[in-house]
Amino acid sequence: MKPPSHSLRAQLHLYLFVSILFLVGVVFGALLVNALTLEQQQDLGSHLGHFFVMLDGDSPAPDRAGMFAESALLYGKWIALIALLGFSIIGFPLILALVFAKGIFIGFAVGTLIGQYGWKGMLFAFASVAPHNLLAIPLILIASVASITFATYTLKNRVFMPKVQSLREPLGRFVLVQTSAAAGMAVVAAVMTWISPSLMKLAAPLLAGAVSGG
Repeated sequence: MKPPSHSLRAQLHLYLFVSILFLVGVVFGALLVNALTLEQQQDLGSHLGHFFVMLDGDSPAPDRAGMFAESALLYGKWIALIALLGFSIIGFPLILALVFAKGIFIGFAVGTLIGQYGWKGMLFAFASVAPHNLLAIPLILIASVASITFATYTLKNRVFMPKVQSLREPLGRFVLVQTSAAAGMAVVAAVMTWISPSLMKLAAPLLAGAVSGG
């Protein structure tokens, strides 16, 4: 059996599937906001209001190096977990759960901001949620498809094929894709550390004003 290719064209059906799953998670996360009770929504709005007022005011300079290391470690763990689940073969269905969960997190965050602040919340979502996720989401999808592809190929060759095929080539490709995705997450962490906070600082006065006006 020919080793699987990780190109977009060769795995288009898988990319479409995990992308749709992610989008369904985003929609589900946004709908969860409406499922909150009025008291929960008010508490959430209060916490957000305090955050925006603090962000708009003078605050000590954050530890950028520490923020970068923490963000890089967090996203590195995402890729490592996806790779581990793919390598374990039987754990690869959980990769789909991770993709769905990522969608829920983003959908809930954006839905909360829009629900509380309308178009101003959408503007802040673009400043805070979008910049790093425009890079992180494709990397997560690529790593997920690579893990699913490797797991299914290994499963077919170890269980359903009478002749055991060598895994050296597909394993090499798998490791290369996952390593590249993990390295790309360093760029994501850099965006979160040095770009997103500046954009959030620019957008914060709009929401701080909305809090004060409310």
